[in-house]
Amino acid sequence: MEAPHGHGAAKHAEEPSSSQGRIARLLHWATASKLRMAIAGLTVLLLLGGSVATFSLAQQWAEEVVERDYVQLALQALDDENYNDAKSLIGQMQQQPASPRQLSSALFVLGVVKAHDADAEASQSRRRAMHEVASRYLQRALKLELDESRRGQANFLLGRSMVRSGQTQEAIRVLEESLNDPTQPQAEIHSMLVAAHLDGREPDLKSALRHNEFVLADSALDDGKRQQATIVSAEALMKLGRRSASRELLENLRADGVEEAYRVLTLGRINLEEAEKLPVESTERAELLQRAQEQLQGVAQLDPTHGRPTRQAALWIAKYFELSGNHEAAASEYDKVAKTYPDTAAGLTAALAAADNHRRNGQLERALLDYKRVLAAIESPESYDDSLLPLEDLRERMRGAYEKCLEQQLFPEALTLVDLFRSVFGEAQTTEMRAKTHQKWGEQRLKQADAERFRTEAMRQEARTQLREAGRAYEALARLRFATRQFVEDLWNAAECYFIGQSYTQAARLYDEYLHNESRRRNPLALLRLGQSELAARRFDQAIEALSECVEMYPLDPVAYQARLEAARAYEQLDKPKEAEQLLLTNLVEDVLTPTSPEWRDSLFELGNLLYREGRYDEAIKRLDEAVKRYPEGRETLLARYTIGRSYHAAAAEPAKRFAESKTENERQSAKAQMTELLIKAHENYQGVQRALTLGSGDPDDQLQQTLLRNCYMLQGSALFELRRFDEALKAYGNVITSYQNDPIALESFVQAAACWRRLDQPVKARVTLDQAKLVLKEMPPETDFRTATNFTRQQWEYLLNQMSAW
Repeated sequence: MEAPHGHGAAKHAEEPSSSQGRIARLLHWATASKLRMAIAGLTVLLLLGGSVATFSLAQQWAEEVVERDYVQLALQALDDENYNDAKSLIGQMQQQPASPRQLSSALFVLGVVKAHDADAEASQSRRRAMHEVASRYLQRALKLELDESRRGQANFLLGRSMVRSGQTQEAIRVLEESLNDPTQPQAEIHSMLVAAHLDGREPDLKSALRHNEFVLADSALDDGKRQQATIVSAEALMKLGRRSASRELLENLRADGVEEAYRVLTLGRINLEEAEKLPVESTERAELLQRAQEQLQGVAQLDPTHGRPTRQAALWIAKYFELSGNHEAAASEYDKVAKTYPDTAAGLTAALAAADNHRRNGQLERALLDYKRVLAAIESPESYDDSLLPLEDLRERMRGAYEKCLEQQLFPEALTLVDLFRSVFGEAQTTEMRAKTHQKWGEQRLKQADAERFRTEAMRQEARTQLREAGRAYEALARLRFATRQFVEDLWNAAECYFIGQSYTQAARLYDEYLHNESRRRNPLALLRLGQSELAARRFDQAIEALSECVEMYPLDPVAYQARLEAARAYEQLDKPKEAEQLLLTNLVEDVLTPTSPEWRDSLFELGNLLYREGRYDEAIKRLDEAVKRYPEGRETLLARYTIGRSYHAAAAEPAKRFAESKTENERQSAKAQMTELLIKAHENYQGVQRALTLGSGDPDDQLQQTLLRNCYMLQGSALFELRRFDEALKAYGNVITSYQNDPIALESFVQAAACWRRLDQPVKARVTLDQAKLVLKEMPPETDFRTATNFTRQQWEYLLNQMSAW
């Protein structure tokens, strides 16, 4: 028993050894010569090729199984009009790999199913959207390897879905191509081409008539469709102005049901159009209008469903009243149609006519309500029913209403319209209108502020708010039109609106972007504006960089002089008065500028202010006095006169110091005389500015003017105190206390008034004055900011007044 077992074990043990031996012998044989190596390599390649071929055949077989199981079954279901089954089969196929040919067939099935579902959809907007999806499926199917037996059908269905989704211009080319395929329904294709040519901004009426003749020539056309086609031809002839031919066609037509209603409706419209062409007093006009009225009033009885013909007849009856001169009845009828048939073409057209009528009669609020009703009912340009009023005509009338609002400066009403315009004009045009509205609103308020004497600061603040909104809208418009020529212009408009609206950080950002995108146009001005914006944003180094580039790159451009002026202001802020003075003197001494130019004038004022801040009072007085005499009515003149007063006042400190340090009587008298002269001139200038502001030229809302007025009162008192004219100083401080009793500055006046009483040797009145100051301080609200007008906090003022009362 053990022998067989041992023999088997030996045999199994020898098998690996023999296999390895065979492989070794094979390798030895294959490498023995070049010929044998070539034979071995060829053998290996043949084996690999066979494996690849086997795999490819297996994959092709798998695809054929997928196609046989799903694609062919889906196409068969489609041919049997089992649309749900076809769609379901394609859904199962999506889980398997597919070749381009299979994919194209699947897309074809999906397109046909979606078009079928669209035809059954009740909602017009959804039906339109579904046909658009169907057209995309079919277009993709045709671009792939769709079977030739299906291409003709796909092309026809593509054109059909394009027409029904509003892609009429693209549909015309596709349908014209389908006419070359005799297997497709020629009459239906011609009918689709009629619809395509009648759609759009500029309907091709002649082409529509030509294709409609083919429709009417079809002997298989049933009577109902023949009646429809005849009425389509009649309407096209009417729109072409061939009213006699249209009338003849309709009078020879024997129609019934809704087509009879359409026939009579069209005859009524023809009579209205012919009557409109005749003189108002014409007898023939009256007869045509009467006939039109009778026809239009009979449409409702002929329309079995009281649908579109009835609605349109009601609209044209309103037109009849309008042509008859009965505008009140016309307006009433338009309102009635708009309310009875909302969200229909007739209702929207009537609402628009009613709005136009209200606007012409000055009833803009009522007009806006109707305009809103029309716009709110339009979801998008694609879904708009333009059977009665072409979309472009609607846009023109809406644009007219919008422009009328701007013309009458009814800016909130204009914005209300713009908010509803998106569905009609699209996002870009709507954004442009919004920007234009805010810009014109801001500009109007600025112009009004320039013309008014009072409350101008509130107007300017409102103007700036609107201009900043305009800047935001123009910037949004620029992003929408980034790839168009208008981009840089939109950027410029946005930057300008931000700049005038004093949003300087945003302005600087957009001027910089403008300069990066525009190589030449407006570059000098853009650099100036960039520098001004950086200066206003207190980025002085960046301001100088932009302004210096403007001067260096465009020295002959008029804006270079303004750039020097602005650069001087930036250097002042950086505490570089020498550089600032040099730039201002360059503007003043060059022969190009004259005293009549704004840049020369502003440079003179700015130089005087610079000299004052540098403590060069005599030079400051000389420059500012020249400026005041040259420009007595300028906006800067009041501030210049005030600065002259401050210069005289500050200059008096030097003789006052000499007076205190003088050792001889002559020196004291000389110093006193000079000090007195300077203080008197300071007082005269303060008083002159104060009188100018209080006697009519001041604006109570202008913060700068009110600050000047308050300071003039205080400084008059200060100058009079230094002149030792204490009674007059008391009056000056009393004016401040009376005018600014709720302002912390009143506390300064109380303290100075108390000092005057002490100089007059009346300590009791001084203490009474300080007690009054304490009461005023106590009555001031807790949130009062004392630091804005004085050097002390509330607690410091309490301590100071208590200490002074104890003296």
